[in-house]
Amino acid sequence: MEKLARDIMKIGVPVCDLNAPLDAVANIMVRDGVDALIVMDEDGAVGVVSQTDLVRAFTRNWQLLTAKDVMTERILSVAPEAPLTAAANMMQDEKVHQVFIMHEHPETGKPSAVVTMRALVREMAGLPPERPMSPVQKARKK
Repeated sequence: MEKLARDIMKIGVPVCDLNAPLDAVANIMVRDGVDALIVMDEDGAVGVVSQTDLVRAFTRNWQLLTAKDVMTERILSVAPEAPLTAAANMMQDEKVHQVFIMHEHPETGKPSAVVTMRALVREMAGLPPERPMSPVQKARKK
């Protein structure tokens, strides 16, 4: 039986405000160990900022730019029941490193999970999915 997006998705997606400066966006990515985050306004998700977007901005006057200036407005998403091959095909076709799970979150328009290329590679290697650490696990790690 083919695995589904829900089998490897990482629950929890970092977000930033539309007007977040790029140094704040970079800090969120580094802090949370992610390659992209969702940009939110008062109505919900409006775009994605990836590491690629940040690198492109680096050669511009990036200190003056915000998430809104560099984000991609199209948010690619799959259902949790989507086959992993569908998620992989979408990433390959669209040249992105992640697709989001949007519809399960209790807040309309906010992502609930993400399927990344890293998760697909872990699956190929036979490793378990990366799951967020609980507050207790985080405290023990310190």
